[in-house]
Amino acid sequence: MNTLWLLIVFILQSPVKAKPSCKVYGTSYRTVVCKPGDSNYVLERGLVSDNNSTMKIVLRGCRISEVNLESFENLPSLKHLDLSQNKIQELKLGVLDEALNVTHLNLSSNLLTGFPLGLFDQKPNLITLDLSGNLINSLELGIFDPLTKLKSLYLSANLLVGKDISPFLFDESPHITLLDFSSNDMSKSPDNLLHAFESLETLNLSRCLLTEVPKFATTPNLKTIKHLTLSINQIHKIESAATFLNLHNLEKLDLAQNNLEFINENVFSSLKKLRGIVLRSNKLQLISNNLFKNLPKLVTIDLANNFLTFFGVDGLKGTSLKNLNLSDNRLTFLQENFCLELKNAGVTLVKFLFIPNPWHCACLNELLREVKSMNIVYNSAYFDGKHSVCIATDKFVCDRSLVDM
Repeated sequence: MNTLWLLIVFILQSPVKAKPSCKVYGTSYRTVVCKPGDSNYVLERGLVSDNNSTMKIVLRGCRISEVNLESFENLPSLKHLDLSQNKIQELKLGVLDEALNVTHLNLSSNLLTGFPLGLFDQKPNLITLDLSGNLINSLELGIFDPLTKLKSLYLSANLLVGKDISPFLFDESPHITLLDFSSNDMSKSPDNLLHAFESLETLNLSRCLLTEVPKFATTPNLKTIKHLTLSINQIHKIESAATFLNLHNLEKLDLAQNNLEFINENVFSSLKKLRGIVLRSNKLQLISNNLFKNLPKLVTIDLANNFLTFFGVDGLKGTSLKNLNLSDNRLTFLQENFCLELKNAGVTLVKFLFIPNPWHCACLNELLREVKSMNIVYNSAYFDGKHSVCIATDKFVCDRSLVDM
């Protein structure tokens, strides 16, 4: 009898290895959201399959280690399938063949290393494919060929090597508008890597080990690009004035955290639709008066955390600048009536960040009076008595004699 009681107690205290629990949500009960059980789970038919009305299935973080065939059988209305944040190492050929009408597929944050050719053959309506945060080290030529309607492709944070990617990989998906290669090694990629694209608008190449602006990102067929991210790379200089010549529709350019020391003064002159440029956290000591001049749509310039000792009004003429960030540089003063002179030149600042810098106190006081009188937003939180905002000198007026104006 004692043995029987011990066995019963052991069974009661042992953890139950339950499969994920799922609930149906929405006014039409068309969204299925599942929560994980207490152990890894092999997804099989029966958990979310066989429902004519289901439009969205969320299996995010459900400790799924494997997906069996027929797991998504008989789901004719399914549009969104989220398998992110699981432990899937492999997707067998045919496992995604059901649910032909899926338009959004999220496989991010798994342990996938690649895909068998033909995996997406039955996904002709796919619009968004998220493969980010996996261990993908290669993409077989033809893997994306069936995805002729694909618009957004996320490949960030994998183990891809650009020089090993075929330039014909996207030949059947020319209408992709968003491509994210961030956090892969895209250095030494073929110059014609993106030659097939006709409508690309957003290209993310952040953290890609780039030492120069890659030619594959600025080819003539990419004139449709509106947002180009090249931040957190190793680009030290941009010497050619023709670097961005083909990107006629570029609206935002992010070059932050590149250790940039030199930029050709005419490199942005062709970007007449440019609205914002981020150059923060570089090593720029001097900004040419021609760098931003006559960019009529330019609204935002971020030059924070550089080595600038001077920044003049002339270089902003012909812009529509509203937001300027010069914080964390080496500025001790700006030219007299800086904000007013900008306004006289047709530029009306709305937000101006200029702290911290090693301001001379008299010069900072002049600037503060000006931004306050013109109702310009500035980083006022620094003026709480706890931060050192300027360097006291024996001058009672701002001394600008150090620079030939």
